[in-house]
Amino acid sequence: MISPNSYIKPFHVLLLAFSALFLFSEAHLPKIRPKGVKTIVIDPGHGGQDPGCNGESYKEKDIALGIALKLGAFIEKNLPDVKVIYTRKKDEFVELEERAQIANRNNADLFISIHCNAASNYVVIKDKTGKVHYKTYKDKKGNTRKVEVHNPKPFGSATYVMGISNEKGKLNTAKRENASMLLEDNYKKTYDGFDPQSDEAYIVMSLWTGAFVEQSADLASKIQVEYTKKAGRIDKGVQRQSIWVLWRTAMPSILTEVGFLTNPEEEKFLGSEKGQKYMAAALFRAIRSYKDEAEGTNKKYDDDFEKEEPLINENLSKGNKNDDGAPADSAQVADAANEELYNGFIKEADESYKAKKYEDSQAKYEKCNELKPEERFPLARIEECKKKIAEQKSKLSAEEQKQKETQTKYNILISSGDKLSTQNKWDAAIVQYKQAAELMPEQTYPKEKIKEAEKNIEEEKQKKKGKEEVDKLEKQKQEEKQAKIAADKRTADSSLKIKKQEDDRIALDKVKADTTPVKPKEIVKTYIDKTPKKDTVQKAKSNPPASKTSIVFRVQFAMSETEPDVKADKYKNIDDVWYYKAGNVFKLTSGSFTNSEDVIKHQEKMRNAGYKDAFVIALKNNQRMDFKEAVKQISSGK
Repeated sequence: MISPNSYIKPFHVLLLAFSALFLFSEAHLPKIRPKGVKTIVIDPGHGGQDPGCNGESYKEKDIALGIALKLGAFIEKNLPDVKVIYTRKKDEFVELEERAQIANRNNADLFISIHCNAASNYVVIKDKTGKVHYKTYKDKKGNTRKVEVHNPKPFGSATYVMGISNEKGKLNTAKRENASMLLEDNYKKTYDGFDPQSDEAYIVMSLWTGAFVEQSADLASKIQVEYTKKAGRIDKGVQRQSIWVLWRTAMPSILTEVGFLTNPEEEKFLGSEKGQKYMAAALFRAIRSYKDEAEGTNKKYDDDFEKEEPLINENLSKGNKNDDGAPADSAQVADAANEELYNGFIKEADESYKAKKYEDSQAKYEKCNELKPEERFPLARIEECKKKIAEQKSKLSAEEQKQKETQTKYNILISSGDKLSTQNKWDAAIVQYKQAAELMPEQTYPKEKIKEAEKNIEEEKQKKKGKEEVDKLEKQKQEEKQAKIAADKRTADSSLKIKKQEDDRIALDKVKADTTPVKPKEIVKTYIDKTPKKDTVQKAKSNPPASKTSIVFRVQFAMSETEPDVKADKYKNIDDVWYYKAGNVFKLTSGSFTNSEDVIKHQEKMRNAGYKDAFVIALKNNQRMDFKEAVKQISSGK
């Protein structure tokens, strides 16, 4: 918190003073600037490793940043011709000298540094003898310091400009704000040996008062007015202090202490979003007013900043006493703080009363009564307004009363229709609007709303229709997909059935023949030159060939599960019918040939006779043998 003085020898003080004047006199001289405000540097105090002063719940660095960002946003939105530059936009540590140089490098027209205040009391203890004295401790340099604790009583806002003040306790603000340089690396080199904890060191700064004190004081005064006018702050005045960032900036500069974090009520206000917004708005109005004067303009504003509802100071409303120069009677302080607001309401209420707007007048007199319940004038006027309102109602003609009732019904119907519209209940809303239109046909609003509702109904129908078409197409796609799946299944089943039939046919053919049928013609061609020229053919209806050791060829044309009767009528036109048994099946043959060519011709004859599946077999000793082997043996003469 507050740092006690350190000792500097007079010679060092004198040397420091002349060195500072030599080093800073030319570098610090302000340049001539054009008239107006085009660039503003906003400096949120402290940051990073430097928290500033702390309350019970909030830190100075966080509140200063919150107000600074809101102020910058207000300027950027409402003063588009002004460029805003921040020394920091997040929680980071920025050296004091760098903060000033940011403003100087950018040729700023205003430098606004935002801080929070703190108050403390020295701790008093009794020794063993009962003597009262201050509690102390040793700092890092071995100096004796008094122990301090928060003083929760002081509250209020103050704004500082460059200067020197040695009044008791006033220099502590400068020491506290300049103490941030102690956190910097090589701060003695950066600040040419300046010691922010030394009273004597501030003698150097007093030799330079600054060229912009008058303009800075003008802005500071405007800020203090706005703090009290709307934000409900207690005015602790414009003060002059030797604060480094104000000394080193070459433009009008102020450092504002928005309030005391050591005061519980003020801390809650400054830590809240509402409180920070009010303080930023107060700073904005003061800057805008300063800018208009600097640029020679005289504008009147009727925006949200000017219409902002004035606040009542939270400490005064609770009767808290400000022990730092405030009047002893807190009720009188509260009355003084609310006087301007009370008088404003009285003026507006009187104007409404004169204009016979008694209901409006009554509402404003009631606000006056809330501010000053002890005043009899607002109460008397409230009663008068009630009588005047009753008189006005009694003088209304039957037609006027009817019109008023109609208007009331109309308003109810419109309100109901609007509510139903917000719920997308268009049909019900149309009913309400039509009834309203019937009550007051001259009104265009319900007719427009009916058209709007009908349009919305039509759009919903189209959307529903479109959705139904999409659903229909989707259903059709699903049905086609299912039909395709069924068709594919049928095709697969059919293919499987055909394959099974083919397999069955092949199996049947295998049953019909013990071996795979050969192509006799091709086999014969292979051995044609070795085949004997003359064949002897055995001709018998039911008997086997005469020679049991000879090879004969026959044409197999049928099968039977029972032993066949070769003399049956169905075989009478077939030559040389003969059969043999293979397993449990009887197989019938026709013809008996020793020449392969003859048997092939006989095969063709049998097929032409209707036996399309007839094929050639070879037998040796009445046993089936391979046709190819039979032809080979006959050709070789075996």
